[in-house]
Amino acid sequence: MPIQSDLISLTPKERRDYGFARIRDAAFDAVSSLWARRQSEGMTQVDVANAIGGDPGWVSKNLRGPGNWTMRTFGTFVEALNGEALITVRAAEDPLPVRSNYNAYVGYEPEITATSVKATIQQASVASSISGPSVRRGAIANATVLVP
Repeated sequence: MPIQSDLISLTPKERRDYGFARIRDAAFDAVSSLWARRQSEGMTQVDVANAIGGDPGWVSKNLRGPGNWTMRTFGTFVEALNGEALITVRAAEDPLPVRSNYNAYVGYEPEITATSVKATIQQASVASSISGPSVRRGAIANATVLVP
């Protein structure tokens, strides 16, 4: 994607065409991704055509490439594929939003079971009976972190 300074040198018509192509391609990519999922679930182009009461040839042509997609075409495919669309527009100079629930280690963490939590608590109890109350406070805090 060009940077803002590259867009300044475009003519107004080139800038309009660029904006259209960028949004059309983003819509097509989103529908293509959902279409791939639906295909893996067994949906066919005939099913899509039947869902919208349309021609299977039109569906096939439009799923191969965005051509001159309109908002109507985009909305038609979202509905036919049982999807939801969320459109967000932000200022180019604004930072991208940070997902609050993002975790790069999802799926790679070791599973924590009740047995491992129980063993940790037992170890904390043994350590506290040997070392005194200061270890107990730290051990309990660590045990609560382990509980999912």
